[in-house]
Amino acid sequence: MYKNFAAQGLGISGRQSELIELALTYGFRGLDIDLSDMYRRVQRSDFDRAARFLHAADVVVSGFDVPVNLDADDDAFAAQVAQLHPAAEVAGKLNAKVGSIVVPAATDRLPYHEYFEAITKRLNQIAECLAGQNIQLAVGFQAASELAEGKQFEFIRNVEGFLPLVKGAGDNIGFLIDTFNWFAGGGTLEELTALKPEKITSVRLSGISEEADAAAIKRADRTLPEICEAIDFVAIAKHLVSIKYSGPVSAYSAPGNVRGGTRETVGNKAQEALDAIFIGAGLTVAPRPMDTISDIVVDMMME
Repeated sequence: MYKNFAAQGLGISGRQSELIELALTYGFRGLDIDLSDMYRRVQRSDFDRAARFLHAADVVVSGFDVPVNLDADDDAFAAQVAQLHPAAEVAGKLNAKVGSIVVPAATDRLPYHEYFEAITKRLNQIAECLAGQNIQLAVGFQAASELAEGKQFEFIRNVEGFLPLVKGAGDNIGFLIDTFNWFAGGGTLEELTALKPEKITSVRLSGISEEADAAAIKRADRTLPEICEAIDFVAIAKHLVSIKYSGPVSAYSAPGNVRGGTRETVGNKAQEALDAIFIGAGLTVAPRPMDTISDIVVDMMME
C-alpha cells in the first residue's frame, strides 16, 4: 500500500499542476484526479498534452470519483454512463487503478428493497464500463445524519446494509473502506478485518471529532486520522500489510478541520498523519523531499 494524495477529500482545490506539486512536495506516491476535468482537457487538446504534467511528475494516478449520480432518473443516469465510457478510456490510458462511488444515504425514488435492486444493477453497469479499462469500482456509503433529511426513504447509512450490497454485486466491485463512515455507521474493526482481501479496493482514513454527537454524526465531524483510542488506525494499517493490500491509502478531513487552512498546511498535516500510522504499522516511510521538486515544477507553474 502507499500514501495517496486526495485533494478533494481534504477540501483542497487548485490547478492540476498545483496539486501535482503538492503531492510531490509532501511525499505522496500517488494522487487522485478529477476525471471530468481531465476529460475536458483531452477534448480541448489531445491526451498527450492533457497528461503531460502527470507523466513528467512520475506519480501514480490512483483513481477518481466516478462522475455518475446513482440517484438520478433513468434517462439522466443512462446519459451519464454513456459519457463515462470515453472518460474511462482516458483514465485507462493514465493507468488509473480505481474508480470510487458512494451509494445514496436516502432517496425519494423507491422503497428500500426495490431501490437496493436498482442500485445493484446500476453499480454493475458502471463496473462493467470500468472493467474494459482494467479499473476496479470501489463502492462506499455515507453515514452522516443530515444526508437522510428531507428524503422519503432512507437507504444505506450503516455497515449492516453496506456489506450485503457490495458482497452481492459483480466481480469488478469492491469495498471503498472509509473509516469515518465505517465506524460512524456502526462497523467494527473485527468486521473490517473479516472482509475478503481481494474485495478491499480503496482505503480512506479519517477520524471522528471528539465533539461529535454519536447519535447524529455529521460530515463536518470528519477529521484527519490522528492516532488515538477511538479508531485504531495502526491496527487497520497492520491488517492491510498482512493481507498484502497494494492499493492507495488516503487521508480525508472535512474542510476547516485542519489548523492553518492553507493548501500547504493541509497537505503537510495529511502526510504527517499517514506517516505516523504507517510507521506505527512497521512500514518504512521515505523522507519528505526538502528541495524544489525538479525543473518540472517550474514548467508546471507556466500552465
